[in-house]
Amino acid sequence: MTFFQNLFAQDFEGNWLLGDRHHIPKFVCPKNTGRGDELVTVWNEGPYDLTGQDADGTVDSDLLDITFALHEPKNWATIQVDVGAGAAVAAAVTPQEVVTNLNAHTLFSERFSAYLGSYNGGGADGGGSRRIIIKQKKDITQFRFFIENSGAEEVLGFNARAGVGELPSFFDRHTVDNRFVFEDSQNQIRLLDTGSTVDSNLIDNAVNFRGASLDYTSTTVRADWQLLEGRSGMFDFTNDDGSTTPNTKIIYSAGAGIGDLAKKVITNGNEHFVIPYTLVSGDLITPP
Repeated sequence: MTFFQNLFAQDFEGNWLLGDRHHIPKFVCPKNTGRGDELVTVWNEGPYDLTGQDADGTVDSDLLDITFALHEPKNWATIQVDVGAGAAVAAAVTPQEVVTNLNAHTLFSERFSAYLGSYNGGGADGGGSRRIIIKQKKDITQFRFFIENSGAEEVLGFNARAGVGELPSFFDRHTVDNRFVFEDSQNQIRLLDTGSTVDSNLIDNAVNFRGASLDYTSTTVRADWQLLEGRSGMFDFTNDDGSTTPNTKIIYSAGAGIGDLAKKVITNGNEHFVIPYTLVSGDLITPP
């Protein structure tokens, strides 16, 4: 199993085609509820400390990477903008200073506009908050974009409401990075690397569209078979008691748990019995 992130405005729905075509488990990586088709907004209010580097120590905290595709949705390119340039205080960069730096960048301004939006009554009267919005200049049918997780994004939080989901590793084929590797790639989700501090923090802090924690832990990665949760008859585990007469085997679907239905197979000489059985903790085994 792997954690994936969805940076776009539509849910990713992956159907795992197994042996039983009457039951096809669906795995969903929710959409980014912090954006629309053509714009994205920050969730963290300023001012912003853009000194130092991100949690991985690889990208300066004042550098924002924006990846876009024009006309051909698989041909991604990245613009990097120093959003802290010329700020009066690098450890307290204002939203307006970020907006000014974005719009002053030639490659950015050709494709996007940045401005401050009003939230919770924010505006000239000083109430509520003012947050940064980036909007593409072309229609969604011609242009797509997302914000990379490194650098300034860690502080700004454009992706703070991006969907995070647990999906079988099979769906790695539908990531942006594997768009040319698999012909059927949907080019929609990003693989989160639990070896990266930036990505691990995204997993640990993942929330739903209401902002409630999903209680994911980057140090607890479930295997693909665990995600099946006993829903497929194609993969099963057999717990054999090792005896000869009678011999008892408990057979259950991969990922099933305590209280789930299983089969108890009893062999006593020439007699063979297959009976329904309910799993208890002692029945459960784990692959080596």
